[in-house]
Amino acid sequence: MAKIIFQKSGVSFEWTGDEESILELAEANDLDLDYGCRMGNCTACMQEVTSGEVEYPNGHTGEPDEGHALLCCCQPKGDADVTINA
Repeated sequence: MAKIIFQKSGVSFEWTGDEESILELAEANDLDLDYGCRMGNCTACMQEVTSGEVEYPNGHTGEPDEGHALLCCCQPKGDADVTINA
């Protein structure tokens, strides 16, 4: 089971797969992050991934910058921890 670490916020949460995205996991744990369209189009939810990998099982329409992820539509890839600079 992966752990999602929010580096700047100083919190981490276990990824159980109950939420559809890392953004939803953050919201379920009362962590307020920027977002807009929730489809990966506006890129308002883009954050730097400092370690680990993410995937987009349901796709996305925007393109994150290299080393970044669209939190509204991504999930951790496999069971490895993911650290996000948020």
